[in-house]
Amino acid sequence: MDHRRRINELVSGIEGMGLDGAIIFGPENIHYLTGAPFVRGSYGKLLFVNKDGEASLIVSDLDYQEVSDTVNSAEIVKTDFMEKPLDRLRKIVKDSPRLGFEDGVISAALKEKIAGEFKLEPLRGLVERMRERKDAEEIAVIEKAQSINDRALEKAINNMKEGMSELEIAAELEYYLRKEGEESFAFETIVASGPRGVYPHGMPSTRKPSKGDSVVIDFGAKYGGYCSDMTRTLFFGNPDADARRAYEAVREAQEKAIENVSDGVSGKEVDAVARGILDRLGLGKYFVHGLGHGVGIEIHEAPVVGPSNENPLVPGNVITIEPGAYIPGRFGIRIEDLLVVEKGGKRDLTKFPRDLLVI
Repeated sequence: MDHRRRINELVSGIEGMGLDGAIIFGPENIHYLTGAPFVRGSYGKLLFVNKDGEASLIVSDLDYQEVSDTVNSAEIVKTDFMEKPLDRLRKIVKDSPRLGFEDGVISAALKEKIAGEFKLEPLRGLVERMRERKDAEEIAVIEKAQSINDRALEKAINNMKEGMSELEIAAELEYYLRKEGEESFAFETIVASGPRGVYPHGMPSTRKPSKGDSVVIDFGAKYGGYCSDMTRTLFFGNPDADARRAYEAVREAQEKAIENVSDGVSGKEVDAVARGILDRLGLGKYFVHGLGHGVGIEIHEAPVVGPSNENPLVPGNVITIEPGAYIPGRFGIRIEDLLVVEKGGKRDLTKFPRDLLVI
């Protein structure tokens, strides 16, 4: 990844805002700008970039070696034992400059703590806007993460059988995600069957699906610091006519929405395609969330693919398309693919088929 280019882009942004530099606290933004790895530790606590493009990544002595071995786009500054990153920043930054800060990341208490020493101005999502448009290297890594999803589900299905609990289904899938090379889970695996399928974020339980129950499985792998996201709805036993009709309706809504994804088309317009189909088929009131969201270093990023986003999609956006129908007391259905927006169209990164699948 060209982290130096990203830092230079940040510098252009802060210059345009009339700032002397920026303080970056968010671990996702630090990773994006420097490549500092996500590990359980306190490294990468604070990144300072001045208007001349000089970048200082302040880390604890515990993590200094790993970050030094990984990051070459910033000077690595080690705090002394028990020294806080802000204390070291005070030694680096002089003369009370005007600094941008991540208004969506820094707490009110932390802002108050540092506002007395620096003239702070909100960055207003500057780094997050940079992250919306993925470059070719980022897309390749996300595609790799998505291929891990495809292979893991294909293998896990072979071991799924009636009598297994939702927790066991999740365990099978997560085993193969690890075997296929993921670094960590992009989020907690969702497995929700039968009447629990109406919970869009339903965590696995001891419930054992059977007798035609739908099973909504939503999961993601993290690879190279980037996420993938995928949902498939399976059936344990032949579904009844209502569930079959609902599945085909959701699949049609998804496929038509995907056909309409292109640069220049807004998230609102794509959402309206899927929502219109489900409305026509009598399921619109059961589609209770937006059609999709951006995916990258975080599992939920901009842009939103939903009724609130009138901004056009642009090449490099990586988005989900995931219509659903949730019938209270009966079942839930959701199908989700991961796409990259390209000039004049899109490319579907998800290869696992959407056909109705009975276990």
